[in-house]
Amino acid sequence: MKFRRFVSSSFCTIVLCSGVSAQEVKPNQTVLPQQPIANQGPGKAAANALITPQQLAACWALDNHEEIALAKFAVEKSNNKDVADFAKMISEEHQSCLKKLSKFAPDASREGYLTENERNSEKSDAVLSQSPTARGSTAGIDMTQLQREIAQQCVADSKKYLNGKDEAEFDKCFVGMQIGKHAAMHTKLVVLQRHVGPEMQPMVSEGIQAIVKHMKAAESLMEKLDTLDAKVASK
Repeated sequence: MKFRRFVSSSFCTIVLCSGVSAQEVKPNQTVLPQQPIANQGPGKAAANALITPQQLAACWALDNHEEIALAKFAVEKSNNKDVADFAKMISEEHQSCLKKLSKFAPDASREGYLTENERNSEKSDAVLSQSPTARGSTAGIDMTQLQREIAQQCVADSKKYLNGKDEAEFDKCFVGMQIGKHAAMHTKLVVLQRHVGPEMQPMVSEGIQAIVKHMKAAESLMEKLDTLDAKVASK
């Protein structure tokens, strides 16, 4: 099976948090921290709904934690040295990215950052118990928490999917997922680069370069796995 089949198996939707705003965020625009929407005058809510660099960093960090979790899972499950080495490289380099993101989101590199929403379970349950109309008008959406839940679900779904594969299929499905996930992240960072201020521009540029490197490594590894499959099939 060629790797494009496994690229299509990257079923998780990965989203970088984005604020809901009635106005466009201009490149290099400095964004003020969000303020409570209540008691604001007309027009002020939209201005204050713009996402901050800290929120962007927090959500980007969750994408990295997701990649690290899946990479560590692959290291544990795969018996292929090349796949395990690739997964270790992915894990280490995403951890390095987390350290840089800590400049904007101090908690970003903390272990457990991906699963910490249990601390706020009572608050979350209270919000979810409201009707959709009430949630939208009073509570709004915590975009960082939304991204956290999406990342958690993606990790859980990916592990469940991979656990259903035999040894050879596991390796190719994991690598195919990495190609798809990194392609999606490349697109997001290219767009993000147009909007962040100068303080985050170097990080985004480095992130794009790292993603290109990871994708090339994954594609090369997939070709190697395809060749191995062909040799086994010919025997």
